Amino acid sequence: MMGWVAGLLVCAGTILLYMAAPTQKLAAKPLPRPCLVGGWLTLLLALAPLLAIMGPATAVFTWMTGAMLVWSFAPLAVAWWRGPPKGKR
Repeated sequence: MMGWVAGLLVCAGTILLYMAAPTQKLAAKPLPRPCLVGGWLTLLLALAPLLAIMGPATAVFTWMTGAMLVWSFAPLAVAWWRGPPKGKR
């Protein structure tokens, strides 16, 4: 159960950080600065349940791998969802 909670927190934190980035393509403009801080705090909060169920090295590597996975697929999913640009259809 704690692994699922950690996974959801990692996803939420990384999506918040993606949405606060100036180059994000999902919303018309980036989320405000407090969402950037909230994303980092959510990511740090996700590390706590992982540390409770795993060793420290495994927890940190799992945490980083989850964040990299979401950060890799979020822009691709947004590009697929939005479709090709207007001039490329």
